[in-house]
Amino acid sequence: MSLRVDRAKVQFRGLSSIIILALGASACSSDDAQKSWNALSTCLAGSAATSPLAARTTQLRLIELGNSATSTAKDGWPRRCGGPADDLYAALGTASETALLKTKLHERMACGDSKGTCTPPTDSSLVSVATELWEAATSSGLKTEAASGVPLPTAASAPLINAQNWKSFSGKPAHMVGPLLTPDGRAILLLKANDGRTRPRGCEFTAGLSKVSCFDGHADVPELPAQSVDLVSDTQSVYAAGLTDKGLSGFDLKTGKQSDVRGLGPLHFVHDGLAVEHGDKNEGFQVELISNGKAGKPTLLPISNPVGDPLVLGTQVVFLQQADGGAQFVAKSLAGARLKDVTSQKGMFSGAIHSCQRDSTLAVAAFGARAGEHGAKATGGDGKTQVTVTLFQNGTWSKPSEIAIPFERGIESELVCTKTGASLAYAQVVDGGVQVGRVDCTVAGCKTGNAKLPGVESKWWWAVGPLGDKTLVMWRSSLGETRLRIAPLDGLPAAKDILAFDAPDFGGPNAAEVTPLYSDDAALLIFHDEKPVALQVSAEGSVRVLAP
Repeated sequence: MSLRVDRAKVQFRGLSSIIILALGASACSSDDAQKSWNALSTCLAGSAATSPLAARTTQLRLIELGNSATSTAKDGWPRRCGGPADDLYAALGTASETALLKTKLHERMACGDSKGTCTPPTDSSLVSVATELWEAATSSGLKTEAASGVPLPTAASAPLINAQNWKSFSGKPAHMVGPLLTPDGRAILLLKANDGRTRPRGCEFTAGLSKVSCFDGHADVPELPAQSVDLVSDTQSVYAAGLTDKGLSGFDLKTGKQSDVRGLGPLHFVHDGLAVEHGDKNEGFQVELISNGKAGKPTLLPISNPVGDPLVLGTQVVFLQQADGGAQFVAKSLAGARLKDVTSQKGMFSGAIHSCQRDSTLAVAAFGARAGEHGAKATGGDGKTQVTVTLFQNGTWSKPSEIAIPFERGIESELVCTKTGASLAYAQVVDGGVQVGRVDCTVAGCKTGNAKLPGVESKWWWAVGPLGDKTLVMWRSSLGETRLRIAPLDGLPAAKDILAFDAPDFGGPNAAEVTPLYSDDAALLIFHDEKPVALQVSAEGSVRVLAP
């Protein structure tokens, strides 16, 4: 009997010891899990780890945007948070109450039993992954407390533009025609209905592209078939062209004054001065002088083997034509009813004509499409596009200047007239970053330069162009945010990114296709939304939405 009692005591003591050890191990594991979770949450979200969901997710996104350049480095954020995640995964053990958190770590960070397997995502899914981890930790009974000794991540400044201040300059949905940059530095465009009949509205951006005003068409402007409405260039007002019972007419939207218009299609109509259009039966071309709202008698424009369509530039009509030895650039003016030769130059002219006008200075560049576009060919040798430029200053055209730009470029600007001549810019993705280049021309010739921006990832190009002596480049990055840099070309690699706006999933606008215009002081970016939106990007780096 005594022996049985002793054995029972021994068994009871042994069982008690096992229970005590198990409870102690469980408490130790729970303490380790709590400490590891505090370290992981602090590593990921910094001081926002203990904040409510909305504030925490906002800060996490800014941390992600602020560390995108170093996200894959071993000691960079969020890669360095893999260590605390490893510790947490190991500390969770096999307890059922922490199974969900352990599963999330395995599924979202690839955590495993081996040390060093946890890998936080470096793409835009990180914010949603972190939210799942916080929810799983809460359901596992873990608190979120700040951890000491854990490096805190830095965060980017909030984007300058968000969905709330993304305001249209149009009061209601409208189809946009334009914009056009006028010789005096203004920008003009039309707003019209998509179909039916419409009396277009006019919008005018001041010289410097800093203010916008929009107005209804004058009561004397008739409602026009929407499909026929087009924008007419003018240095004083905003003109619209459209079909009437008497044919194509132009109207000053501010005064209602009617005039004849002529031109070769969208954004090439003229209501005053020299105009070019197709000849009778749509054969060949002819020029006319429009004065006091009335078109004069047409004069045949003789072009042998034209390369593309001619265009009006100032008081001249310019075009390319095939000649012996290659393409030829020709400029003519109209004196009375007779065409007068202004210049005829041979050079390596290839591709479409691009032009600009600033006061009395005219500029023409000929270059072809880039790789991936319809009919594109490397016209400047292997991997190059030939660019040929000539300028009209002080009553004469300069000798053509020839230069090459990359055929594989991802984007290029239109030709932009500057204080000293004309410029264009381009950008392309290269190994380890992007390359931005620029061509600057004077009557003495053209020069080119380029700069590599290491670590920049462009998934979509918004704009690149000259702003006086500075260059603007704007892109959508791999995380979906839109960034830009503005600096002299050789200063772009060291220039800081300006976070313009974020992706729609993170409070940014749903931005559509953009048309950029450039001046010395600013760029005007007009987004073709259902309600169009205009951004002004100044040469100093400010970004703001323009609205009346």
